[in-house]
Amino acid sequence: MSYITLNSASIHYEEYGNGDPIVLIHGSTMTGHADWSHIAPQLAKQYRLIVPDCRGHGKSSNPKLSYSFKEMAGDVAALIRALGYQRAHVIGHSNGGNVALVTLLEHPDVVQACVVQAANAYVSDDIKEKEPHYFDPNRVEREQPDWMQRMIELHGATHGENYWRDLLKLTCDETITNPNYTETDLQKVSRPTLVIQGEKDFTNANSHHGEFIAQHIPQAEFWSPKGIAHHVHHDIPFEWVNKILDFLHRRGDDQNDALYRLKQDKFKDARDNIFDVRFDSGALTGFVLHRDQGDAAARAVAASLKENRVHALLDAAQWALVIRNVADVWREPDSDNRLTQTLLGDAVQILEMREDNWARVRLERDGYLGWVRSSSLYRCGEADTRAYQESANAVVVAELAHAVGDESSLRVGKIPFGVRVKAIKTQNDQSAIRLPNNHTWWVKSDDLLPLERQHHPDAKGIEATLTLMKRFIGVPYLWGGLSPFGFDCSGFSQTFHAFLGISIPRDADQQYRAGKVVEETPRAGDLLFFGVGGHITHVTLSLGGDDFIHALGGGVGVTYNSFDTKSPVFSERLKNIFVGVRRFA
Repeated sequence: MSYITLNSASIHYEEYGNGDPIVLIHGSTMTGHADWSHIAPQLAKQYRLIVPDCRGHGKSSNPKLSYSFKEMAGDVAALIRALGYQRAHVIGHSNGGNVALVTLLEHPDVVQACVVQAANAYVSDDIKEKEPHYFDPNRVEREQPDWMQRMIELHGATHGENYWRDLLKLTCDETITNPNYTETDLQKVSRPTLVIQGEKDFTNANSHHGEFIAQHIPQAEFWSPKGIAHHVHHDIPFEWVNKILDFLHRRGDDQNDALYRLKQDKFKDARDNIFDVRFDSGALTGFVLHRDQGDAAARAVAASLKENRVHALLDAAQWALVIRNVADVWREPDSDNRLTQTLLGDAVQILEMREDNWARVRLERDGYLGWVRSSSLYRCGEADTRAYQESANAVVVAELAHAVGDESSLRVGKIPFGVRVKAIKTQNDQSAIRLPNNHTWWVKSDDLLPLERQHHPDAKGIEATLTLMKRFIGVPYLWGGLSPFGFDCSGFSQTFHAFLGISIPRDADQQYRAGKVVEETPRAGDLLFFGVGGHITHVTLSLGGDDFIHALGGGVGVTYNSFDTKSPVFSERLKNIFVGVRRFA
C-alpha cells in the first residue's frame, strides 16, 4: 500500500509486477483494487502495474470536493512522472476511460500507448438525459441499496459514510458536461490507441461513441466483442487480457508502432502483401514479400536498428506451373475460406512448402497470395516457367474443353474457358496439347482458338467476347470462383478481360481503384461497380447502356440485370447502390 501527494491530493495506489509501466484507471464510484484486482496480476507477469484510486475515491483524498476528468488526468500524468517514468501505458474503463482519453489528449508526453474502454469523447444527448436519473442518490438508496452499501464500503472509511451521495452528484455533474473533444482534437493524437466497447454496451454503443473515437484518432484500433455489455474486462477477463497483451506487443514501443503504421499505410492488404516484422532489442526480424518492404521497415526504425534479419520471401521463392484444371487457393491450409482459384498453366511463385501437401504461393496472374495443394503444382525454374507460357499458341474457347490422355480413352479433365495451352499437333478433329509436366492431352480442335486469331480489346473483340461470356448464364455463383464450374462477380470480370489479353486485379474493390474512370454512358465491356458505406462489394460487365451481365450470389449465379425500369430484369436494389464505372479495354 502506497501513498503519494499529487496536486494537493493524497493519492493511494497499488503496484504489481515488473517491466514497462501500465496505469489502470477505474470506473465511476469504484476503486483501483475493486475494478482491477482480477486483471492486474495477469498483466503483471509481463509489466509493472500501477493501480491508483482516483482522487475522491477509495483511500485517495478529495481536498477540494471536486470531480473532473481533467483534474484526474493531471493526477495520472503527475503520478507517472513522480514514480520516475518518462511514459506509461494508460488504460481506463468507463469514466476511467474518459480520464485515459483526457490524459492522451492533454498530456500526450507521458503516454506510451493508450486503451480507452467504454468511453466517450463528447457528451451526447442520451447521456444528458439518462445520467441524472441513474446517479440520483435518492433513487439509488430506494432501488439499488446494494450499490449504495458497496459505495459506503469502498469510500466511507476515508470520506465518511454519507460521502457516496456527494460522489454520485459530483460524478453526474461531470459526466453530463465533459469531455468535449471534436474530430479535429482526436486527429491530433499520435500515440497508439486501442478503443474497446462491448457490442451490448448501451451506455455507449447506441451513440457509437467508441467508433467515433477510433475513426478519428489516426491508426486507432477498435474492438467490440459480440454480446458483451459495459464491463468487458469483467465479463471476458481472459480474452480481454490477451487482447491488451497483443496490442502492447505490436504497438507498445515506438519502433513497433512505427512498423505497424508503415504496414497500415503501405502494406495492409494481405491479399497481395506480406509484412510480418518485429523489432526487439535492436534487431529487426520477420518476413516480408518484397525486398523493398524490408528496406522500408529498416528505415522506419533506423535510429534504433543494430541488426536486420528480415527475410524477403520472393528472394528465395521457387517457380511452378499449375497442373490441375482448376486449383482452389485458400486463406489458410485446411480452411473453408476460398480466396480465388488458379488454372491450368498459371505461373506461381512458391513462398513456403509444408510436408502436408500445402504450399503458400503468389499468383503471377494478379499477385494474389494464398495456399494451394502442393500436388497441384509442377516445380520448375523461372526460365522454364516463362518458356512454357510463351510457347502457348492457343486458348480454350469452349466453356469446358473435354480432354483425354495419350494412352487412354478415359476423360482426364475439363479445361476451363480462357486457359492458354500449347498445341503441338492436330489429328483429324483433335489437337494434342502439351501440359506443364510434359504430359499430353487431346481435345477437340474446335475447342481451341489459335492465339493469332485472339480477340482484340476493340469494339469488335469486346462484342465477340461478351457473346462467349453470355454462354455462362446460369453457371452457379462460387465465392472465389474463376471458371465455368462457378464464378464470383470479380472472377467473371477478370475472366472476360483475360480472354482479351488484359490483366486486371482480382477483387472488385481492386478493380475499381485500378480502372480508368468513365463519366459517360457505359459502353460494352465497361465494369459497373456497386457498394455500401464506401465499400465496393460487387462488379458487373456492361453490355452497353443500361444492361449488364454478372455473377450474383444468393443462389442466383450468372445472370442479366438492367438499370432500365421498364426492363423485365430491372434491379432497383443494384441501381440504389451503384457507385461508378471503370474501363480497362
